[in-house]
Amino acid sequence: MQSLETDSCPDCSVPLLDAWDELACPNCGMVKEKAVTTAIPGSQPGQRYGPHPLGSFMGTMWGTRYERSTKGITGSSRNYGYLKTVSDFAGRENGQETECAKMIDRVAEKLALPRLVGLQAAAIAKNVVRSAHTKRRMTVAEISAYSLVAACRIGGVTSSNAGEILAAHAALGRRVKTSSIIQLSLDSPVRTFAKGPEDYVTRVLAKLSMNPNLDSKLARAGVAKAAYFNTVRSLALDLLSRCDRVSMAGRRPCALAASAVYSAEAALAMAEGRGRRVTQREMAGCGGTSEYTVREQCAMFFTPALAELAKGL
Repeated sequence: MQSLETDSCPDCSVPLLDAWDELACPNCGMVKEKAVTTAIPGSQPGQRYGPHPLGSFMGTMWGTRYERSTKGITGSSRNYGYLKTVSDFAGRENGQETECAKMIDRVAEKLALPRLVGLQAAAIAKNVVRSAHTKRRMTVAEISAYSLVAACRIGGVTSSNAGEILAAHAALGRRVKTSSIIQLSLDSPVRTFAKGPEDYVTRVLAKLSMNPNLDSKLARAGVAKAAYFNTVRSLALDLLSRCDRVSMAGRRPCALAASAVYSAEAALAMAEGRGRRVTQREMAGCGGTSEYTVREQCAMFFTPALAELAKGL
């Protein structure tokens, strides 16, 4: 085997560069042939220079102090560490699929999504990459974001919405536009269906359960927290079932769920003859919407059924 020599140039006294079959001086250009030596006793051929799981071997990952400072013969960086990290996926047949799967894992871990959602998103990303129906070039971040959104819808996971998924990609330095997700949903062979407001009631109540003001009010009234939330959940679902679904078309289901929960608390307060324990601003924060939207949707959809529901309590 050929040894990687570390001889110095006799004229410049700088280390020679390994130029495949010969050694070259980066300063004066002097060329020296490599010497063939025997293998080091106890070493196995191909142990260091065989195929690497993340790409071909291009030298040691950590260069010497001289290698980190020099610009090489052509004036460009030729550091082994730089060459190694240029691209581990260059020339691979499934390079984009592998990179999508890695990004999906990072975002799913950041958002604490179930493991099943990450696996489903990786399968969706593979279908999108290999699909012949896409008419435009897609970035890895766009495919990753769309796959996670689609996997959450398929799995019925509402703990993270599309905005939070896009924000997680932005935190990783990958900006994805909402229009790209919409375009992918039209081009992708994977078909998903949007969830209704009933599916987001649990998400809204989970965020409401972390409200310290509500906890203190329930404690002073001597009301069990679990019983209160179960009652509000049942009333919110009842209110949603009484509304006209056609008139709700085009509105965010999470905002509708927050409005339904607020109306359910209002009906419960009316029946018990007390003040409301939750404000519209607090409910807007739980639904990821504005206070005006909660007030408008309550008046538009839930007020007509509010009095009727309160009488039955």
